[in-house]
Amino acid sequence: MRDSRTCDNRLRGIRRPGASLAERLVTAPSTRLGARPGERLEERPDTVQAAELGKHGGKPEESLGTHAIRPGEPLGRHGARPRQPLGRHAARPRQPLGSHGARPGKSLGTHAARLLTALEARPRVPLGHFPTPLTRLNNIERYLGRNHLYLKRDDLTGVSLGGNKVRGLEYLLGEAVSLGADVVITGGGLQSNLCSLTAAACAKAGLRCMLVHNDTRPESDAIAGNMLLNTVFGAQEVFLGPVSEEERAAAMDDFAARLRSQGSVPYVIHNGASTPVGALGYVEAALELLAQSEAMELHFQHVAIVGAMGGTASGLVFGAAALGAPFHVHVISVEYPEGELRRRIADLTAGIEDVLGLRPPVSPADVMTIHDRYLGEGYAIPTPESRETARLLAVQEGIILENVYTSKTVAGFLDLVGREDTRLDGPAACFHTGGMGALFAQSHPWPFCRLCP
Repeated sequence: MRDSRTCDNRLRGIRRPGASLAERLVTAPSTRLGARPGERLEERPDTVQAAELGKHGGKPEESLGTHAIRPGEPLGRHGARPRQPLGRHAARPRQPLGSHGARPGKSLGTHAARLLTALEARPRVPLGHFPTPLTRLNNIERYLGRNHLYLKRDDLTGVSLGGNKVRGLEYLLGEAVSLGADVVITGGGLQSNLCSLTAAACAKAGLRCMLVHNDTRPESDAIAGNMLLNTVFGAQEVFLGPVSEEERAAAMDDFAARLRSQGSVPYVIHNGASTPVGALGYVEAALELLAQSEAMELHFQHVAIVGAMGGTASGLVFGAAALGAPFHVHVISVEYPEGELRRRIADLTAGIEDVLGLRPPVSPADVMTIHDRYLGEGYAIPTPESRETARLLAVQEGIILENVYTSKTVAGFLDLVGREDTRLDGPAACFHTGGMGALFAQSHPWPFCRLCP
């Protein structure tokens, strides 16, 4: 019999209906953050962060008091606003967005309030570090002759090596724990980012994790990348051999039935977490990005995101539609032709509407454009452009991209903002969705030798 105290402790960690998302949507003060259109590049910093105190930093709008922090020290580690209150003797450096989605001094609008209320009604296990930073690509801007280009750093979500799956896992594990689950089952290939991050998230949430791979068990000396992380996080792994995704899904259900017969309560995550519940993380990301954009007075017009099985993209597309289309979403396909990806996103956005009980004021189909010309020869096959983009981001910005998802996505983004025939005017951002675990099991035929003296 399961220890009820363990379950009770996990339930206390869930953000139940009525809990505020304010901590996750708070951004740094807008003063002097991010360049406004027409301003020089040097006048604003690269990354959203809180102003430092004392003679070496900007003076905050409100004093934190002598007991909160010594002059000259930042507000928190790496300049981030402390997540815990500073106490009754210290003024908050920012007011939270509040239970109705309003930013102090300026409302994000009724659409944001409705979306925030719908998201707060869903159970969630807090896992990641949010909001993730917005990094300005200063050197890439000079390289392209284009201003106001930003990377939304979801490679820095804070669980394991970070990545987009952390956002969705907060809602998936929230649902799992609310149903009394004690073990989570998911599946994927040997280098599945979902598998690795699920293993890490389950370790943090106090849940057992079973990973089902439709591949052959690798030799011990060949374990690298996400496979190594799966072992580190203590996940139980099953190797089915080279079977189809449909056979893998059936095997996951069989394992769940077997565990139920033994007294466990399993929760199964199918379809690479590209489900309506799994997509909620990027519905929330749309709200988070809007809050940052408004705080920085950037007012993004174009946002690019990866399009694989559709879960991440559909969440952002639905969020943008629910917010009244404050920006247009460019979905860069890395797996399917445009028609198939459009069908998947349409099915998922319809499912999100049912889960949240919220109909967007704008059709999701009207807020997105799908680009499949950057797919190349197919899924997980790098293109010359994606390899060059990975090299460029590394040597120009010190930012790493992996070869399956992010390098193609960023390559498409930079092409769209730089081409004369498709030039996207105005401030633009692209989501960096991580995948750093798989990076260490990928080949890297980049021409770094050109940098040698």
